[in-house]
Amino acid sequence: SYVARFQPDGALDWELASPAGTEARGVGVQPDGTIYVAGARRTGINPERWDMEVSVYGPDKTAYGPIAYKDPDDKKNDRSERGRAVAVLASGRVVIAGTGEIVGPNNEWITRGVVLLFEGKGKRVGEWTSSGDKLEHDAILAAVATDEGFATCGHAYANPNMPGSKSQILVRWHGPDLQEVKAPRLETTPGAAVCNALGYNM
Repeated sequence: SYVARFQPDGALDWELASPAGTEARGVGVQPDGTIYVAGARRTGINPERWDMEVSVYGPDKTAYGPIAYKDPDDKKNDRSERGRAVAVLASGRVVIAGTGEIVGPNNEWITRGVVLLFEGKGKRVGEWTSSGDKLEHDAILAAVATDEGFATCGHAYANPNMPGSKSQILVRWHGPDLQEVKAPRLETTPGAAVCNALGYNM
C-alpha cells in the first residue's frame, strides 16, 4: 500500500510505502490532521487470507500502528477481514468499515459487513457486525458521515450456490454509537448490483 500527504498548493509533503502484501482502500482525516487508512494485510496464500489493517499517521508522518483486526475466535487465521472505507464523524471519532467472515451453521464461511469505531490516534472504542438480516451474505464497501452519524453501502446476496443468487445494493444508517437508526434498505434490481461509493449533503 502507498500513502502520500500533499500541501494545499499540491506540493508533496511526505509519502510512504508499506511492504508487499498490504493494501489501502479508504482514507479519512480528523480535524487535527490525523490520517486514518483502512486496508488489509495478506496473511495466507492458496487460499488467500487477509486481516483488516488500520494505519494511523500524524500530519508529521508519525505512525500510530498499524492496528490489526481479526475475529478473536479465528485462532488458526482461516478467515479474512478487510478494511474498505473510512468516515470521520462530527465528533472526530473515526469509522472503519469493511468485511469479515463468520462461521455459518454448516461450518461454511459467510461474509458480513464489519464496522470499527476509533478515537484519538488509534484507540478502538466500538465494533459492529451485520446480523445478515437482509440476505445471508453482505459486505460494506463505502461509508460517509451524516448528520445522525454515518451511512454505509455495499452489497448483499443469498447463498451463491442457490439458483438465481445475485448481489444487490444494501444501504445502512448508523448513529455515532454504531447502532442502526433507520431500517436498512435493500435495492432490488433486475441484474446484479453493487454500491462502491456514496455521498451525503451535510
